[in-house]
Amino acid sequence: MSDLLNQEEHIKKAQEIVSGIGIPSQPKIVMDINREINKPEADLSKISDIVSMDVAMSAKLLKIANSPFFGLKEKVDSIQRALALLGLKNFYNIILATSLRENLGGHGSAIEKFWSHSMATATISSQIAQKVGFTSIDQAYIAGLFHDCGVPLLIKKYPNYVEITDYALGVVGTESLKGLLKSIIGIEDERYNTHHCAIGYLVAKSWHLSQAVTQSILHHHYVNIDIHTDATTKQLAAILLLADYIGGYLLFLSGSICTVDPETEWAQRHQKVMDELSLSVNDIEDMKEDLTEKLRK
Repeated sequence: MSDLLNQEEHIKKAQEIVSGIGIPSQPKIVMDINREINKPEADLSKISDIVSMDVAMSAKLLKIANSPFFGLKEKVDSIQRALALLGLKNFYNIILATSLRENLGGHGSAIEKFWSHSMATATISSQIAQKVGFTSIDQAYIAGLFHDCGVPLLIKKYPNYVEITDYALGVVGTESLKGLLKSIIGIEDERYNTHHCAIGYLVAKSWHLSQAVTQSILHHHYVNIDIHTDATTKQLAAILLLADYIGGYLLFLSGSICTVDPETEWAQRHQKVMDELSLSVNDIEDMKEDLTEKLRK
């Protein structure tokens, strides 16, 4: 209960912070596509037309679609063809990620590190969701994409925030869980009276994301997933915690100053996550190795 009360105070402070710099709202292009997708029968030609009218978005989408990540066998030179080859879900995810990046803005190495971690965590979340049979792989991707979106806003508000960006993007280590070191939540609270999870929660609400996603973002540095009474939210929170751990490992490989606990130690400290997802330490090791290889390529 005290944690929940503290969260309310953090959210109030977060609202004060974002009111001074402006919280990015969901762009019209995303709202229009969402509206079409949510119809009983989505009109793919209409979705293509919506994107085609935005020249800048079209160019970025085609660039990403032709990247090695998707491994398409042919070069895509039209929005219609991109939608046909990528599929509606991948197509929408690119639009969402590109729109979020444009609206959050920012430059510099800390921002680039944030985007690399966010995109990796989104991809990892969707892979984990697929493996454990989660009801909505899209929701898992979105949670991973948005989970640290409070970071760029804190960088914009407080220039000295770049000093702790690696800790914000990393995962809560054993020493922090034991109380031997301050967690990123503790450091942020001490400096700013709020934390990036609360600000990310406000951004997610502004983009009208589901309650399961917004709550997972708000609590993505909390080990105790029993704080969630809704079954879907609880499972999504578990997926995000695991994805953030594997994403944190990739961050460490790229030169982050934050260390990452071995799988056995992480699993021991996150037993509720392991139980919720019905995964073993060997499963974690295999996924970590497989996803690391894919994303590093």
